[in-house]
Amino acid sequence: MKKLKIGWQKYEDFIEKQVSSPIIESMIDKMSQSQGGASEEKEEYIEQTYEVEEEEEASPLMIPMTAKFYEDMSLLSTYDCWLGHTNFNITHVIKQELDKVDGIEILKVCSRYRFFIGIGQMFNFQDVRKQIEENIVPN
Repeated sequence: MKKLKIGWQKYEDFIEKQVSSPIIESMIDKMSQSQGGASEEKEEYIEQTYEVEEEEEASPLMIPMTAKFYEDMSLLSTYDCWLGHTNFNITHVIKQELDKVDGIEILKVCSRYRFFIGIGQMFNFQDVRKQIEENIVPN
């Protein structure tokens, strides 16, 4: 029988990892290069022809921020947010046990092996973590 474990990840680290992923950085670079390249080509064209009807201003690089991103930022500023990664199924019974733990203000089961908790400001993560592990991971 395998030993049941919970691994903990600070939620802001998780968000930072998503925002600074190589794919996102590559997309931002390509967007900025395409905008920069277009304005440089336009300037060269204007210099060569000397005829300009109306010069367009280069638009700033816009990165869309979703409602989910704003929600995540709000959670981070209000609660001490953590992801729990497990090597066992998070069943309905386990969710009920998590609901009983003092200090957990927000609980979301994200997947079969992952849950999110937001800990209230008057509670200490180490105490909440210990109570969670005692309640749902048998010795």
